[in-house]
Amino acid sequence: MPRSREGVFGRRKFEAVKDVSFKLPRGKTLGLVGESGSGKTTVGLTLMRLHQPSAGEALFEGKDLFRMSRAEFMQYKRRIQIIFQNPYASLNPRFIVGQILTEPMDIHGIGTSAQERTEQAFELLHRVGLPESAFYKYPHEFSGGQRQRIAIARCLTMRPDILICDESVSALDVSVQAQVLNLLQDLQDEYHLSYIFISHDLAVVKYISDEIMVMNQGRIVEIGNSDELYRQPRDPYTQRLLASIPKGWDAERAVA
Repeated sequence: MPRSREGVFGRRKFEAVKDVSFKLPRGKTLGLVGESGSGKTTVGLTLMRLHQPSAGEALFEGKDLFRMSRAEFMQYKRRIQIIFQNPYASLNPRFIVGQILTEPMDIHGIGTSAQERTEQAFELLHRVGLPESAFYKYPHEFSGGQRQRIAIARCLTMRPDILICDESVSALDVSVQAQVLNLLQDLQDEYHLSYIFISHDLAVVKYISDEIMVMNQGRIVEIGNSDELYRQPRDPYTQRLLASIPKGWDAERAVA
């Protein structure tokens, strides 16, 4: 997936991701892991068409997302949502939480009235463990973990099929990471969501993922079942990532 970038002498092309192929079953989680610059975030942003690929295809229910018109993709954009890394920057500081949650519903025609959208917002706040009073507050009145819950609720207003979690717990304290990871798993069970979970932290990815795809320099170096890959990594790069996990670190115990 080559991309273009503005430079001093105009646009230049560079190859961010190449020969990446995977399947994402309904209700399952694919973990994308690798160091900074490995291409994992590019994969997520390209699926959202925030980056435009020069080649390849992304089939969703048999239709190629990359070849859809802008109008046609809008129908699918609602069904693929992304949770970004920084909960402090991803929410509009000028909006109260109620506006943050109801505006996407209004834009996409979800709910028949403002009252219905408000009621749906209250329900989503409840689902992510926040009180109804949060509806009337501004983002700066919440902690990092609470803001990430609001960001998750905002994604759920679109009733998505796929959530792309781009380093969505890496900015949080370990105990708050645990809460958000457990929330994501509960929501997956309830709504049968599919996740693409992007992280540099192989221990956290292993905890939440059914399958893990390891990336290095824009390519897949290894892909396989989470438990098997963790137990018997084949590629030297994956082995180095596992070796970098602090001794005594047990992801399942840490987020239990």
